[in-house]
Amino acid sequence: MKRVALLAGAMIVLLWSAAAPLYGWGSATHAYIVSQLSDKPGTVNLQEIYGAVLPDVFNLMLGEPFQDHLCTQTHDEFMKVVESATSDRDKAVAYGFASHNEAWGADRTAHISSVTHPETGYVTGKRDELVAALEPKVRLFLVLSGVPNAGAVAKDMLPMVADSAIETAVDLLVCEHQDPTLGGRLALAARSRSLSAPILLNKAYAAEFAATAGVTEAVATSLIVETENEFRQQMESYGTALAQAEPMDALAQQASELAKLLLAGEAGLAIDVPADLMKQILEGATDLVKDDYAAELTATIARVRQELQSHGVAGANP
Repeated sequence: MKRVALLAGAMIVLLWSAAAPLYGWGSATHAYIVSQLSDKPGTVNLQEIYGAVLPDVFNLMLGEPFQDHLCTQTHDEFMKVVESATSDRDKAVAYGFASHNEAWGADRTAHISSVTHPETGYVTGKRDELVAALEPKVRLFLVLSGVPNAGAVAKDMLPMVADSAIETAVDLLVCEHQDPTLGGRLALAARSRSLSAPILLNKAYAAEFAATAGVTEAVATSLIVETENEFRQQMESYGTALAQAEPMDALAQQASELAKLLLAGEAGLAIDVPADLMKQILEGATDLVKDDYAAELTATIARVRQELQSHGVAGANP
């Protein structure tokens, strides 16, 4: 099986979702949203934080034929996790998990209909603006790198690059302005996550995944456990990067390494992608979101709180 673990800790970066279904909000932003939704004590909130990022776990399954199926399950059939939760630890993970969903959770405002601009998702709208701004520069870079079909490659890759850049830019701003402790807490949440996380994933999704993939439930369970473990390690790496004094520099350097691998794997291109170029893309994304991301997050938090209450998702007991 194809595994992005080949990147040895450098894949939770700007482009880590480039060959996978597009994310909604970034991981740190999901962590921030659930932290604002919850008044639970530290250890419980850490489980909620990990639960809030966990629906993106199957974005790691690059090249797997059933990746789309599993990503759809975690974002649309999220109540399966809530219904499988019995202990307080389970319920803490499930509360975070439910906050993320695309039907009425945080990802709805990111990719479908934002609160402040209902005609489009916040990330989707900003992505399209960033694509328009980046296209000439990226196309020129590809031409100078000797890519014969530079325009087509840019057109194919830019929406994914821009989407990830917008999400990462909001993560960086949230960690700088809303909660400077967030990167460290995201890393700690991943490092200390309970076994409730992989157990709940398997209770919710293993049987149907096995039937869909035509494998035994034991095989499906093993794949889910393996993928969740990789995801946990990557969340720890990403949180650690966000906690650095200059997180943009660290992320841009990692992103340049991943971009090179992705271009080789997806387009058959051997190109060195400068970290400075990736940093410029992140800076452009930051300029696009810096004036209004906070208003959208505040409105998103209020909406998700109301939706969680109306759907009876209460989380762990105090």
